Amino acid sequence: MTLIDTVTSKASSEYSRFLVAHPESISVGEYVLLYGKSDFTERNDTYEVQTYLADWFAIGDDGGGTALLMRLDGSPAVYNCGHGAIGSLDPELVSPSFAQWLAAECPVPRMDDDDDYGDD
Repeated sequence: MTLIDTVTSKASSEYSRFLVAHPESISVGEYVLLYGKSDFTERNDTYEVQTYLADWFAIGDDGGGTALLMRLDGSPAVYNCGHGAIGSLDPELVSPSFAQWLAAECPVPRMDDDDDYGDD
């Protein structure tokens, strides 16, 4: 079974419908690229999502090194995690609902440019 087949059968129906309806990746809001069917498997393979988070898959990214993820358990929640931290850190909740998140144009938490990153 391909990753797309697995996702469309096990992931939330609201995301599965989106993936089936989008053959190409699309930009949403200010930062988010949601992977279409043509890029979905390659991006998940490149970032080794299933290697480090077996029950998860990447649905897109924020263009700044952060993966947008969902679970293969039917949950509609969207999470994020730095590409380099996948498997090392727990993904953080972005939205409890993919459909609501998409309708709101995919807002994602962004690092404040004025943040001193703790080096007081």
